[in-house]
Amino acid sequence: MLWDRQFPEFARTHRVIRYDARGFGRSERPAMPFTFHDDLRAVLDAVGVQRAALVGLSLGGRTMLDFALVYPERVGALVLVNPGMSGYQFTGLEKYAAEIHVATEREDLEAFVEIQMRMWFDGPSRTPAQVDGARRDEVKRVQRAQIERNFARTGKAPWTELDAASRLAEIVAPTLIVIAELDQPDIHTIGALLEKGIRDSRRVTIPGAAHMVNIERPEAFADAVLPFLAETARARDDRTA
Repeated sequence: MLWDRQFPEFARTHRVIRYDARGFGRSERPAMPFTFHDDLRAVLDAVGVQRAALVGLSLGGRTMLDFALVYPERVGALVLVNPGMSGYQFTGLEKYAAEIHVATEREDLEAFVEIQMRMWFDGPSRTPAQVDGARRDEVKRVQRAQIERNFARTGKAPWTELDAASRLAEIVAPTLIVIAELDQPDIHTIGALLEKGIRDSRRVTIPGAAHMVNIERPEAFADAVLPFLAETARARDDRTA
């Protein structure tokens, strides 16, 4: 659902593949060690794709950074949207973490969902009344369903990742960093670090949106991403001609 606005539009000019990461959506999370970036490799292998332009939001961007370090030959381009980054320590989240802990201990699903919405949809500078109510409700339904599944799980599968923050200079794929104006300060910091650390990168800021920028500003998101994908595809074609 979270990519429904992009899927048909992007599919007009690209082969588009999307999947639910392990433990999200309809993907299960069995109690065995795993890495998100190797799961991505398995998905690409399953559909017969050897090289792809990767577009990821938040954890998706974090996963794709690690993937680009482990499997650089399989990445044609990176689009990192309000991404996390392995090895980066978030700051200023004590209040959020404490509220999440209390809601979890109380098994208070509604409180948990609302905390997440305030953090990741509204952003730090807006109230719920200041955002599009219909789109907020849409995301909230998805969040509630996800959190219900999480609460029902009896344990967490262990997962590992790299330290991408210290290895950005190793990334060779052309990279577009998309940052939403109203997202958390740490996301802006990560965006600046990525732009500085990845040689072939550029950063754009989309105004009037927080973390879920592809839902709040789908037209602006497409205007930022589609030309970059077309440009990098042409460059690959020129190199192989």
